[in-house]
Amino acid sequence: MGLTRVNLLAGLIGAYIIRHPEIEAPLGLPSGNGYDRPLIIFDRNFRTDGSLYMNFTGNNPTIHPQWRPEYFGDAIIVNGKAWPRMNVRRRKYRFRIINASNARFFKFFFMNGLTFIHVGSDSVYLERPVTLKEILLGPSEIADVIVDFSESKSHSAILANGAPYPYPSGDPVNEANSKVMKFIIKYQREVDTWPFPNKLIKYPSPDLSNASVTRYIAMFEYTSNINEPTHLYLNGKSYNEPATETPKVGTTEVWDVINLTGDNHPLHIHVGLFVVLDQTELVDIEAFKDCMTKMNDAIKCQISKYARGKKVQVLAHEKGWKNVYKMTPGYVTKILVRFSYIHSNASYVFDATKEPGYVYHCHILDHEDNVMIRPLKFIN
Repeated sequence: MGLTRVNLLAGLIGAYIIRHPEIEAPLGLPSGNGYDRPLIIFDRNFRTDGSLYMNFTGNNPTIHPQWRPEYFGDAIIVNGKAWPRMNVRRRKYRFRIINASNARFFKFFFMNGLTFIHVGSDSVYLERPVTLKEILLGPSEIADVIVDFSESKSHSAILANGAPYPYPSGDPVNEANSKVMKFIIKYQREVDTWPFPNKLIKYPSPDLSNASVTRYIAMFEYTSNINEPTHLYLNGKSYNEPATETPKVGTTEVWDVINLTGDNHPLHIHVGLFVVLDQTELVDIEAFKDCMTKMNDAIKCQISKYARGKKVQVLAHEKGWKNVYKMTPGYVTKILVRFSYIHSNASYVFDATKEPGYVYHCHILDHEDNVMIRPLKFIN
């Protein structure tokens, strides 16, 4: 607690791929010979001697001497290298793109117009592939994509970034952090034998009628007298306060996540996968925020009176099961959370009720550390 942002900033980041050959082999996705690669992408700042740089003075040094609301770096790192190049052939490649930044969102796109064939999010496949021109990933989100370099009319392709920071209303990208990596594409054309699947994996559909509990999860931000953020809370509570989210193992719940801040917060629920049902804008949000700040009770503050603005459509490639999702500021995001295995609806084979339990939190690491994180305790 409090050190996650520093530990990952220092480089304690990695990835491994768990494969299920019997299920995945029939899909015919690119594999072997370097055609299936993780791209672990994050941002860093460096001193002139090449060492990592982090500003050790906080925004409110008299209150919290070291904490800053978000860490952003101008150098974009991919698999340990700054702005790397990768030689590719004119064929399909599979990339598992992981946003491993502390706080930066990435809006990925190819400057020469290449597209992404999106086949999976986080740890779950889509039912059908979705073709996209750009992909927005919050910290810790994963996009499993196929890129067909035979479609390129040029011999190089730059993977770029267009997300402002903080997201969504922060500074626009600059020359440095708008570029991610460059692909050098071989001149020679070749026959690509990898098929393009029309169907992937269909999991049991989420059943709203089976939801046993509806919970309201409010995201708060607190500021100093100079209007600088000091800390963030979920449901107005610190991490050290007793757990209030105590789901029963094997059940399904509805969570209405109320974002009362100006930032987009990628929510992560440990050992729980969820489906986003809808996002509804809060009208007259300042009045609702005032009530929530005083009472911290969505029902008593008549959330139904305020959650009646415009709806944000869940994008096709994000309609499946997720374990991280972006909570739009000023909106209520309704999610259906499953505390069991989604492929079979069977309960866990391990004892989830054992201490010390689990957590749910914002995956902006600087927010998680101070202190947008709450305990999650399971019961039988």
